[in-house]
Amino acid sequence: MNKAIQLYQQTRQLTPQSKQLDAQVLAQICFALERAMDSHDAFALNQVCGDCRLVWVTIRGLMLDEQHPYPQALKQSLLQLAETVLNELQQDPAEADLPLVLQISQELVTGLTS
Repeated sequence: MNKAIQLYQQTRQLTPQSKQLDAQVLAQICFALERAMDSHDAFALNQVCGDCRLVWVTIRGLMLDEQHPYPQALKQSLLQLAETVLNELQQDPAEADLPLVLQISQELVTGLTS
């Protein structure tokens, strides 16, 4: 996991528009999650939930980093959202509140792009 966070941080440093990169990655996950939910394809749902989990684990890791430039209050809010999403994604996709996961993820995309 630390390796994924390090690679992500390096990519963010190389990308002048890091918020746009974050929003793009999360928007793609949202699209895939919505599509998998609509199709009721168990395999696709398991796969996208795993991808979503990885993204939110990365977000959580970044928000725990004291060197991250976001204000402390924002980092705490994002950390709480990450914990909520990750708690849902720990469950079987059939049991998880995936509409909540999708809503939180989409709202973060909106926040990153505004």
